[in-house]
Amino acid sequence: MGLMENGRAKYDPTPVPRLREIGLQREFEERSSRKDLVDAREGTEGTKRLKEMVEGMTREPRAAIDAIEREIGSLRDLIAEREQMLVEAIDQHANLSTEAVRGMDVVRKALAQIRDAFNAAIRPMPPELTNS
Repeated sequence: MGLMENGRAKYDPTPVPRLREIGLQREFEERSSRKDLVDAREGTEGTKRLKEMVEGMTREPRAAIDAIEREIGSLRDLIAEREQMLVEAIDQHANLSTEAVRGMDVVRKALAQIRDAFNAAIRPMPPELTNS
């Protein structure tokens, strides 16, 4: 059987001689059994080679995944450090705000005292004290 120019199969009417009729059946069986033994030995080696090929093909993606996992771990650590810094900064801000409010109260009280002292100093004096 062959292919014609249009891609269709062409039927070859020539008969194929049977192996039994030619007397090659026994030789064919011997060859195929020897070939099976060789294939079995090569199958073990072939399996080993296939496993090595699969390991080789997956080694690089595994290494890339491991590198990505390490990078993710370092980013998680960095995020945790920054979170801790932010929490500490918020606490410091709260403490400083409280101190600033207390400081403003002291400043207000001091200003009130200065204002009272100034107002007391410029009060009009009673006339009896001014005629001396």
